[in-house]
Amino acid sequence: MTQIPVYYSDRLGSFDFGPEHPFRGSRFKKFIKLLDKAEILHKCNLISPIQAIDDDLLLAHNLDYLNLVAKLRETGGWLTMDTPVTAGSNDAQRLVSGSGLQACKLLLDGNEKIAHTFGGLHHAGADYGEGFCHYNDVAIAAKSLTERRGLERVMIVDTDAHQGNGTMDIFYHDPQVLFISIHQDPHTLYPGKGFVWETGSDEGEGFTVNIPMPPFSGNKQYARAINEIINPIAREFKPQFCIRNGGSDPFYADELTMLGLDYDGLYMVSNMVREIAMETSGNLLDMMLSGYGDLVIYGWLAQFCGVNNLDVNYKSFSPPPPHRHSSSSENTLDRATESMLTALKRELGQYWTCF
Repeated sequence: MTQIPVYYSDRLGSFDFGPEHPFRGSRFKKFIKLLDKAEILHKCNLISPIQAIDDDLLLAHNLDYLNLVAKLRETGGWLTMDTPVTAGSNDAQRLVSGSGLQACKLLLDGNEKIAHTFGGLHHAGADYGEGFCHYNDVAIAAKSLTERRGLERVMIVDTDAHQGNGTMDIFYHDPQVLFISIHQDPHTLYPGKGFVWETGSDEGEGFTVNIPMPPFSGNKQYARAINEIINPIAREFKPQFCIRNGGSDPFYADELTMLGLDYDGLYMVSNMVREIAMETSGNLLDMMLSGYGDLVIYGWLAQFCGVNNLDVNYKSFSPPPPHRHSSSSENTLDRATESMLTALKRELGQYWTCF
């Protein structure tokens, strides 16, 4: 077995917004230590990321916005009330964006099929940043594939609990990038976007797919949504390159969200995306960043094992998670999921023959 490419540097630790903020930079080194404890690190090839330069960032962002971020990096300030710009956090986000470009090149030019970055900054749009995100590394990577490498069909599967509004906005008119986001119902969670009727416009009509999961949706509901929506549409689209982004925040004990996946569910979702990617494009760039609370890295471990199809008892390395609380019964969740999927298939049936 070849070693698993993982783009990592201790410098990622400067992606930290302070002790009162839910995003702390200590997560990255802690996860590397967890990989070692789980006897996985020796299977990994740790590759040092290179910062994205302005020409790279301009793939997804406009110049006025980059100038604004550069100014805030020097003076200090905020893009939004939850998204400060400091020199350290900004430099780290350039590293994250650069690592996505490096991974794309590795997968296209070499023999590797899967590569990992600590990315998924999906709330930054062409001319705005928010949701802890300065630059959208997901969009930068996808744009590099279409504009620099000439690919015609790139698929992004966003499994973050929060809908990827920045990525969606950037590709809303673009038929070369199929953007699929499975996330908590935007009626109940930031950023309040990602409804079933948001399907793209102009030439990109039909190439945005939003799967808003009812709060507390768990393994069963997620498996159904992936099997009934993501799997068939991916096979019809026939991507040449696949990107997945999303961390552990669909976990039921996450501090900022209200979804119901357990560790096995995080493994399952990642493994299902892996299978779809391998059977369509034959490659997968996996970006894993989000998750909030003390159990983030253990959710990441389950996902990492799922993406790489590793036979590891990932749950044995986690402290006991808290008891699961849900105000919704399984039958209620099944009915709500059925209703959502029916409405979504009605929307998508205008564009895709598989529905």
